[in-house]
Amino acid sequence: MGTAAESVKLDDDVREELRKLSESSGRPLAALANDALRDFLRYERSVAAAIDRGVADLDAGRTRTTAEVLALLEEQRLARGRG
Repeated sequence: MGTAAESVKLDDDVREELRKLSESSGRPLAALANDALRDFLRYERSVAAAIDRGVADLDAGRTRTTAEVLALLEEQRLARGRG
């Protein structure tokens, strides 16, 4: 995997926390920042995918009213109580 240099402006508090973590963990600040950005990008992709699935469900008519959801939850609650 290649690397590229980028300049990113960090808020002072974020930079200080990264510096402290780098110092205490013995890991380079750039590695910590890279890991954090990778995790953020993975999260954002998962959110976008969940939104896309929700839109597809809406388009396909796979929806329930609030009353239907509440009734389903109540049925599940009661079923667990009997188990």
